[in-house]
Amino acid sequence: MANSIFQAPGVVVIFPEMNNNPPRIVRTDGRPPISDTIRQWPGASRGRWDGDTLVVETTNFTDKTRFRASGENLQVTERFTRAEDGTILYRFTVEDRSTW
Repeated sequence: MANSIFQAPGVVVIFPEMNNNPPRIVRTDGRPPISDTIRQWPGASRGRWDGDTLVVETTNFTDKTRFRASGENLQVTERFTRAEDGTILYRFTVEDRSTW
């Protein structure tokens, strides 16, 4: 299955292309993740709309989640913008104030 994105009130669900990754549930209604203290392998994602762009900020990764020697302060910001029918412009920024 190719990447698919579904929206319902207060939530966006992203189905990744790779079958071994579970769907990502991104809350867009301002509610915090389940816990700010429990760290998860895929992190905890929060979403918001910036015009026609879905902005997803993910934090709270475990110490086993590594991206180019990142640490516990890893933060990933993704931007999904519909460019035309069937095409999504995807951009991401990776930050870690304690590593880079």
